[in-house]
Amino acid sequence: MRNLVILLLLFGFIVGLAPLSWYLIGEWTTDLDDVVYQGSYEPLEGVPMSRGYSIDLDRDLNSDPLILRPPWLYLVPVATGALGALTGLVLGRFGFMLNRNGTREA
Repeated sequence: MRNLVILLLLFGFIVGLAPLSWYLIGEWTTDLDDVVYQGSYEPLEGVPMSRGYSIDLDRDLNSDPLILRPPWLYLVPVATGALGALTGLVLGRFGFMLNRNGTREA
């Protein structure tokens, strides 16, 4: 039963990493073209910078960070790993095993 729990925990954790990875890849891959800053932070008005930095600067100054960077997204791998482990425990109690011996003896 322990092997089943560990396997499903790892599988759940890996599946949970998919949305987090998708989000982080989208955040970290930015357009590196230079633009002239025309945002709301006046001391940087007219300064050349990368488009990604300009967007991040405007995002940080003008909006709610919980909407743009959802903290719950970092909990998805942990939650799916726990769900996988719980599933492994329940299946183990019903007699499912990961070996070729068939069923477990009572």
